[in-house]
Amino acid sequence: MIFKTSNTFERKRAEVYFNKLISSGKTIELSEKRKARTLNQNALFHLWVQVIADHAGYTSFENCKRDIKRTLLGTKEEANQFTGEIQQVDYKTSEMSTSELSSFMDKMKMWAQSELGCYLPYFGDPGYEEMVSEYNGVTKQKRLFSS
Repeated sequence: MIFKTSNTFERKRAEVYFNKLISSGKTIELSEKRKARTLNQNALFHLWVQVIADHAGYTSFENCKRDIKRTLLGTKEEANQFTGEIQQVDYKTSEMSTSELSSFMDKMKMWAQSELGCYLPYFGDPGYEEMVSEYNGVTKQKRLFSS
């Protein structure tokens, strides 16, 4: 369960539920919800994928994004909940915290420059405004499937 402890009602609900769990005598696990990636991080990541897709000649944005993540992060094991079978699955940037996505993007920027010869500027870097104006407002499909 997720409780927003900044809200008085939610905080009280969390206390009651926590006390119930404690009194059960069972083993419990308590974790803090990580701060999810920001919309700005997400937008820049997707912009960079568009730049790399164009640079590398991809015709599919999603395939390019998948290949970038597999190249830099690999895959992870996950159990199929129905069969119990262990499968290899891709990492999802939507499940990353701000620090995890930041680290991944730093790695992506260095990899793109050293391995692909592709420059990916952050906000404030030279060429950032030009990259945004070139790619902003252009849909992935329109840009990737144009001749």
